[in-house]
Amino acid sequence: MIRIGDLARRTNLSKRTLRYYEQIELLQPSMIAANGYRYYDESAVIRLQRILLLKSIGYTLRQIQELLGTQTTADKHEDWLDSLNQQIELMEKQKEELSRKQYYLRSAVDMLRLRGLNGMNDLLKVIEGLSDRPLVNGVIPAEFGDDLPITPVQKAILKKLPVWGSGDKRLEPLFALFRQAAELRPSSPYSTEAQKLAGAIYDTALELFEGDEQLLNLYWTWMKPETGQEPAVVGLDAGLMDYVDHMIDCYQKQKEGEKDEKT
Repeated sequence: MIRIGDLARRTNLSKRTLRYYEQIELLQPSMIAANGYRYYDESAVIRLQRILLLKSIGYTLRQIQELLGTQTTADKHEDWLDSLNQQIELMEKQKEELSRKQYYLRSAVDMLRLRGLNGMNDLLKVIEGLSDRPLVNGVIPAEFGDDLPITPVQKAILKKLPVWGSGDKRLEPLFALFRQAAELRPSSPYSTEAQKLAGAIYDTALELFEGDEQLLNLYWTWMKPETGQEPAVVGLDAGLMDYVDHMIDCYQKQKEGEKDEKT
């Protein structure tokens, strides 16, 4: 038999905790002496070890009470198997929820980088729109159909693109450039400053698309939301994309004109 103080020291618990377990009928002393001292036999110590094991893997005290309740020997094996499998399933769901919250936090960081505090007003609405989309490796990637009019090489390029909310450092230059575009929106997209920015945006994006201009232009079209729809990329609303469209359209026409002059 072991006294409550010795058991507390052995298991790194307080005597108060052991008395609480007694109070809720989770762990009863094997004997209470006339002077009130609590003693625990080997079976009680084993039960306490099981309690601590279950607590360490996420069980609540109520769940532990149910699992360690009165069972026949034949029932114990199946009950433990069922309960442990249920706990594994619960942890998988919690892991999914935690990963999704981490993704939303990273998306909030990206939104701040792209649009500053003004963009945070739209973030909750965007998150609600993403709530039914599955996570893939901790992010919600852009969705493309299998029947895209592109080559296998172009599909491989799409798969390698950095994903919003992933923390990929390759996105940081684009965040800075689109932030400038958002700030320029009140002014003309054809101004000298806007055209310089359009060139920087296009060249930076083209590098991510491995120099494939056709694929970059297709991707931009796919990303543009229809009227009333949420943006496919958080923060790139239809208004900002329209503005950048005009910037880059003018920029490309100027480039084509320069080429024609040289030929």
